Amino acid sequence: MGKQVDKRIELARAILDTTDPDRLQAVELALTSPGVVRFTKAEIAELEAQLDRIERGEERTRSWAEVKKKALGKVRR
Repeated sequence: MGKQVDKRIELARAILDTTDPDRLQAVELALTSPGVVRFTKAEIAELEAQLDRIERGEERTRSWAEVKKKALGKVRR
């Protein structure tokens, strides 16, 4: 069998052995959600380039508190 088939069997067994409702719900969402985001190779390359810039200190990052404050400020205007 190929690696892909082996992986599918391994995942299916893990799902069958799972009784945790939260994990089962996560699997259900992953399999049925239309909102799954798929990135192109170009988008992945740009994200990796951005990460490199961040790690070199060339691009500013913001804390979650800063992002939330800015977003709430725009909503309240």
